[in-house]
Amino acid sequence: MIIEIINQALVAHNFSKVHENDNTSFYARESGTAIRFAVLHRLDELMKPSDLNAIINQSAPEAFLTDPAFKKNCDLICIHHLNKLAEFKSHEEQIFEIEEDPHFYKKYVLYYSDTEVEAIKGLNFDEINELISDKSQFDIYKKEPTAPTKYSAAAKIFIKLPFLRLNIKKIELVPLRRQIEEAVAEIDLAKTYSTIQKLGQTNVEELIKELISDELANLPN
Repeated sequence: MIIEIINQALVAHNFSKVHENDNTSFYARESGTAIRFAVLHRLDELMKPSDLNAIINQSAPEAFLTDPAFKKNCDLICIHHLNKLAEFKSHEEQIFEIEEDPHFYKKYVLYYSDTEVEAIKGLNFDEINELISDKSQFDIYKKEPTAPTKYSAAAKIFIKLPFLRLNIKKIELVPLRRQIEEAVAEIDLAKTYSTIQKLGQTNVEELIKELISDELANLPN
């Protein structure tokens, strides 16, 4: 299921699947004369980066291998299953070793557990993209980031695969001047604000006199 979601994510980012075998799918995205590649690989067991590189190189289609951009502009996305998230600690060094390996590809290891898969069961990438931009869900996640929720599983996808674009919701911005005017009106300082606007830029002495005069006028007799 995670593999299908990442496949949908790649397609949503204009990648096209060019070739696949049992464990690996190869994608390309062309934009004018520029081309970028991506490889989605099910990593059944953790291994040395050099062995992983060799497996991908051996299974890559000829059109990829002969393109100079393949090794320079390719993201290798490895999907690795853990029975429980607690197992991550025992595999942490191996995962980081793969991700930090500088040879051939830029590597990402997206590890997941059965609990996380269950949390996002039935969701597609568009729904996960929509979920990740939900501020109320983010606030809940921030309080308990280790809880196995839909949001935590979705967040991991975007954290581990930073090249994915977030679905940022646009909001209508209220002009700052209007916000200030409404704020001072609420606390009954509209007249003071008007005085500052009128005199603050040109005559500081007159401004001070005007403010003192207003303050005295407001004092009880």
